[in-house]
Amino acid sequence: MSALLVAICILVVARVVSGVLYGGTEALVSELARTFSTPHFQSSIELNEQLCNESSPEGSVYSDSTLAEADIDYLYSDPDNFTSATSSSKNYRAQNLSLWLRRGLFLAPVVTVFILLAVRPRPFPYGHMSSTLPFALLDIWGRPDPQNLCQASSAREFTPFPFPDLISPELWELPNGKSVGWMPRLNESIRQTNMELPSWLPQEQIPGFDRWYHHERSEDRHPKPHHKPHHKHHHGDVSYDPSTDPLRISNLDGDILASITEALKENKVSIKHVVLVSLESTRKDVFPLKKGSHLHDIIMKSHGSKESAAEANSQLAKLTENAELLTGEGSGFDVEKNLPGNQTWRALSKEKGGLNVIGAFTGSTSTLKCILGSHCGVQPLPVDFTVEARDAIYQPCLPTILGLFNRNKQSDAKNGQSSTHNEDFKSMPWNSVYVQSITDLYDHQDELNGRIGFSQSITKHTLVDPTSNHYPPTEPESNYFGLPETQLKPYLLDVLRSAKEKNERLFLSHLTSSTHHPWNTPEASGENIDFLQKSKWRSEHPLNRYLNTVKYGDRWIGEVMDMLDELSMADETLVVMVGDHGYTFEEESNMHSTFENGHISNIQVPLLFYHPSLPRIQLGINATSLSILPTILDLLVASSSLNTQDLDIASNLMHQYEGQSLIRPFVAQKHGRQQWNVAVLNAGGAFLSVSSAAVPFRLVLPICRSGVYRFTDTKQDPKEASAIEEISISALAKKLREEFRYEAAQWVIEAEEVGKWWVLEQRLRWGYDGASLQDDRNPEDMYGMGKTTDRHWWET
Repeated sequence: MSALLVAICILVVARVVSGVLYGGTEALVSELARTFSTPHFQSSIELNEQLCNESSPEGSVYSDSTLAEADIDYLYSDPDNFTSATSSSKNYRAQNLSLWLRRGLFLAPVVTVFILLAVRPRPFPYGHMSSTLPFALLDIWGRPDPQNLCQASSAREFTPFPFPDLISPELWELPNGKSVGWMPRLNESIRQTNMELPSWLPQEQIPGFDRWYHHERSEDRHPKPHHKPHHKHHHGDVSYDPSTDPLRISNLDGDILASITEALKENKVSIKHVVLVSLESTRKDVFPLKKGSHLHDIIMKSHGSKESAAEANSQLAKLTENAELLTGEGSGFDVEKNLPGNQTWRALSKEKGGLNVIGAFTGSTSTLKCILGSHCGVQPLPVDFTVEARDAIYQPCLPTILGLFNRNKQSDAKNGQSSTHNEDFKSMPWNSVYVQSITDLYDHQDELNGRIGFSQSITKHTLVDPTSNHYPPTEPESNYFGLPETQLKPYLLDVLRSAKEKNERLFLSHLTSSTHHPWNTPEASGENIDFLQKSKWRSEHPLNRYLNTVKYGDRWIGEVMDMLDELSMADETLVVMVGDHGYTFEEESNMHSTFENGHISNIQVPLLFYHPSLPRIQLGINATSLSILPTILDLLVASSSLNTQDLDIASNLMHQYEGQSLIRPFVAQKHGRQQWNVAVLNAGGAFLSVSSAAVPFRLVLPICRSGVYRFTDTKQDPKEASAIEEISISALAKKLREEFRYEAAQWVIEAEEVGKWWVLEQRLRWGYDGASLQDDRNPEDMYGMGKTTDRHWWET
């Protein structure tokens, strides 16, 4: 019926407009015929018009044909006749000029279009920029993705690893003890369908360990009230087998670093609690800021006098004092510092403090995808927004592992085997708490936290809840996500005190937020400092606003450390700090922000493991947040901070993750295989950053959106001021060969192949077959994605 109505409408409209179209077409063709007809043809037309016009015998028009002699005699015989003929000739010349002008006006755009079509470049981005809208839309059907990386229903089939020589059987590593080995097969996926249930897992399925239970989903047996049903684009089950992962390089067969081994022998290194701080939008070069760095030079160039620069330096010296103490890196400013308080962590000797990674890269420039890497040791889905929150995570996250530890303690208690000594913290249960001062309703973060396994979350909605212990907040909201971090202090103290009073071990995860755009510092922190000299012609510089929030954030992490000290918890707490991503400003790149921007300032982040009893070690390696979880487990095992049963579980689980442990020698390359690091760029589905721990090269490549291929060498050009960009990977490799950089030319080709294989493999691991880009999804799939939603009244 609807089709019939549409057909009738088309017929009616066609009937109405057909006459107008026919008339217009006739007028256009007639005008073109007049414009481009020859003079003789026009004369014949005009002669015919004269013959047909009976009322105007004297209205003839002279043509430009040659006049007969009789005609000339006739003209000269009478002056009036000559004057009339001269006037008619002038009229003709004017008409002829008008005719050529009309021809020019028509021919100019036609010729221009043909010239532009002839010289128009076909490759991206210039071809796309010069294409008109209808032709650009035809590309949807005319140029499908040959590898099907991005559309719905893609990547259900296994994609062979592109470098079979690197996974040949002679390079395999057989299982040995707790090691699962490494035996990737060319024609088999990483997905494992017949994995045996290990002895350290119970027969009854528990949340977070889905891949060991033969494709039975944990939430099917253990539904959670805030979990929505499985998304329609999540097919099958999440699965991952480390023994068949071609990219995985394990260093667990290496010995623990000598200085850490010595510290474990000489001193009692106790790890009773773990605190993981995720630093929002925190670049490595502001943790700490160093005098003489590229960023410091940018700040200094804004000052017009030595006096102004000196005043700025005196302020910059105090910008990241706590970051200096935590990392063990000096800032280089020759300014006397007066650090407040007598806390033990501030007075720690320079030889103590733990591991600091110089050269760490993020796994994603999207915050929530970063949290997956640091908390669960998994790599994100290369799709827009946090689709990962919709279904099971393919590895157990740290809170779910600690939950397994608790399950065993409950079983021991039932059997009368629990310890009666409160001082033996190994027998204490764990409590996993997540804390942030902003909303958790952005991009399904509340669902993600539930899947990660947190038993308690304190967010903006806790702070503004009239029933909360410390309501109301004492400061207004500072940005469009929520309140300043300082509003969390009484709640954090409650969590820490509760752990002590209840004899619990605490895993505390905290996300900072003030360093997020728009970089508003709370009113209580005072007026912004002019680190960059003010301009008379513009408002406050975005970089200056950012630096003020960095200063605020540095003070806040100092307060967090002070709280641990005040409650005598610092000596038994492992503190991990990691940046989720950085932020690029206009002084460094034409592209600002993190959106689809692969500049190094967005990728390099701080990463440290602080403990007052561990030796200070500076690691100059290209590691990522994938190493956080295995390193925490390795430290818990090495320091004997777990009971016998938990020790066995942690020792086995360490071998299940993709990341390397950072308390052992880092392996950048093994049997020709590189330690590849792949990062997805915000919002997740369009671009990748591919790097390797074996070489200083980096490639940013488009995967689901047209774009340029961008190569940099972070050794020769650490701040990527001279990136090489081309419109295809072949053009980029050719450009590098022309510059005699043959190793780099071969590397970019391999990096692209690894990146594209990785995209398809991640979709398989997560069991996802939906579209990668937000524009390709329907409204149902986009519900709550990339925006903040409100809770229903029954959830408040």
